[in-house]
Amino acid sequence: MVAQGRGWHEERTGLNPESFIETRRHWFATKVQHNTNGVVNVLNLIEGREAIVESPVNAFEPFVVHYAETFIVPAAVGEYTIRPYGESEGKGCATIKAFVRTENLFDYRIN
Repeated sequence: MVAQGRGWHEERTGLNPESFIETRRHWFATKVQHNTNGVVNVLNLIEGREAIVESPVNAFEPFVVHYAETFIVPAAVGEYTIRPYGESEGKGCATIKAFVRTENLFDYRIN
């Protein structure tokens, strides 16, 4: 487990630690804060009927994602939230998030 809070927890998926891509599974039943940390985030709703993605500073219009849909949050967005929505309110949802690891980015070279 990477992190947890009231109504949510986040875990690494077991992707090869040598890869420059990090993937995390995020389980939640309440609104959860995310941050792009300056890199694009690619997510897929893997549990729950629907969730809503929102910007606390109105960087984009809120949008609803449905089970198995993939969505992208641009690097420039920074903070955003995801919470169960519609038929999923009061129930658990999960996403899988992929992003480029920045800590060792310069160790990867194109040959």
